[in-house]
Amino acid sequence: MFKRKNTIKLTAAIISILFMLSSCQSTKEEVSSDSYNQNTKIEVSNETEITEENTESSETSETTDETLKTFTSQDSKAQNTWAKNLLTLGNKNDYILMEDTSKAIVRDFAGLKESDLNFLLRVDSNLAGFGCSIMGAYFIAQFDDVARARIAKAAQQYFDDFENKKLSTKKNVAKNAYGSINYKLNWGTFKSSTPNNGTGPAYLGYEFVKKQPYFIIWSYPLPNDYYEIAKDSTTRESSSVKFYFTRNQLKKLVEILSEENLENYYFSY
Repeated sequence: MFKRKNTIKLTAAIISILFMLSSCQSTKEEVSSDSYNQNTKIEVSNETEITEENTESSETSETTDETLKTFTSQDSKAQNTWAKNLLTLGNKNDYILMEDTSKAIVRDFAGLKESDLNFLLRVDSNLAGFGCSIMGAYFIAQFDDVARARIAKAAQQYFDDFENKKLSTKKNVAKNAYGSINYKLNWGTFKSSTPNNGTGPAYLGYEFVKKQPYFIIWSYPLPNDYYEIAKDSTTRESSSVKFYFTRNQLKKLVEILSEENLENYYFSY
């Protein structure tokens, strides 16, 4: 009788696990993609311009225009209200979380999946970007005005290449087809704490997945500046990071990170 009861319990447990697995599989979301036979033309707004002056490295470029507003300007009301909109408990004083949201596609344990993007501004600098969950961790990618302008220019080139069927399926050609930018990356196990951080190059290009192209922003592992503080309680570098975008997702990204949108948001906050 005792063995029989154990057998019944074991069988019930197995059935329960199988039911849970089947439920997970049945609710899996379909990943967005672009058909390469699609001919709808998409363009980036002309409000974002690329000039020789702002394509210089952000580390060496300087501005002498005293009237130019930045995200740290005293004119911003955000100086008094940022505490109401902290992105995370682990990054106090760092971020202003924007109301704008969008989507990107990331590679997870089971393959590609659609993920939410939470857009943000840094309080202490001219950086803006987004946070996103990847492979059980949370990453925050931040770009200065030079990087944002280059992303907008790369997006327009990608739209044109897509429309004119000029995209290459060769990975060594496509993965950095539109050059590189410098960016800042924060990461951590939880969205509520991302103390790990590093800066370095990210690459702009595209990748075919199941014969459908996606625009990509990606980087090799970046050295972790937080390692000097936390030592062996953290890692010496980040993992490789890659964000995939359909054309509509990319257009939304460029619109949200445009200078006009960021200034309108920040100085009316």
